[in-house]
Amino acid sequence: MATLRKRGPAWFLDWRENGERFRRSLGKITRKEAQAIQAEKDAELHGIIEPRSGVSCAALIADYLAWYKKARPTTYKRAVSALRPFVERFGQQAAEGVDPRKVEMWEVEREARAAANKAVVLAKAAYRRAMRTGSIRLNPLDRVKASAPPVSRAPSYYKPHELHALYGAARGPLWAFMANTGIRRSEMAKARRGDVRDGLLYVESIPSGRTKSGKWRAIPLNAAALGALDALGEDRLVECAHVDTLSDWFDQDAESVGVRGTLHWLRHTFCTALVQSGVSLHTVKDLAGHSSITVTEKYAHHAPQQGRRAVDILDAWAQNGRSENPKRRASR
Repeated sequence: MATLRKRGPAWFLDWRENGERFRRSLGKITRKEAQAIQAEKDAELHGIIEPRSGVSCAALIADYLAWYKKARPTTYKRAVSALRPFVERFGQQAAEGVDPRKVEMWEVEREARAAANKAVVLAKAAYRRAMRTGSIRLNPLDRVKASAPPVSRAPSYYKPHELHALYGAARGPLWAFMANTGIRRSEMAKARRGDVRDGLLYVESIPSGRTKSGKWRAIPLNAAALGALDALGEDRLVECAHVDTLSDWFDQDAESVGVRGTLHWLRHTFCTALVQSGVSLHTVKDLAGHSSITVTEKYAHHAPQQGRRAVDILDAWAQNGRSENPKRRASR
């Protein structure tokens, strides 16, 4: 039989199995939650339910992040940061005993709703991997439905005069190259001179640095990009220890010239300028390396002339219908 003990704010569960004594920390949970875990353990010991792994949620997430660091090194730090609040809330609980209802409520009640949504999405991925590798036998997060991110707004981008101000900053050629190619910062950090061939910048997915979509693409270099390329590195186009260094440099330059925004706005600017110039969304998708056309469609709203042209056509259609001879319509 399993017994509960409390030391300070934390609960502990003791039991004997095959002549051996076990103790597990349940963390800072309520008495009711502790009693529920005790009842579950008793059911296991009496063969009523299948024994569970005993892995904590924190251990499961830690194992996932250890794999993530090798599989996706460029986004590892962001994954750690995103999962931290989830681990703080559910980490001490048994991985298979996490209540799906509490996870859903935790997500929608947090002030930083978008961050919580990302945490739940990543946690669900961690649980799926744990199920696949056999670390757990039950996946309670499989019943969790992550809510849609609450923010929906047009991507911010730079106007021409703001771009020219950035181009005049200390690392202006770097920002000019990124704005005219739409390259991501993780892709820029690994770009080399050999990636430029026949007037094209090849962005390829390789073991040392994969693209976000996992697919390669080739971006034609315009005159501005080629001019900026001359000022970049001879081997690696930019020497930086980490992708976050690029963001730090950009923040410094943007502040020095009095321009707001973030490094990612350069990529938004690339996509927005193409759409506003009448380039098809499918072409923009290929150049930007988006995983699907749905991602590209968020830039369509930045092309008001496209909508204006459409409704003008509708108006012309209506005018033609009114001016058409009724007798002619009747004879059809």
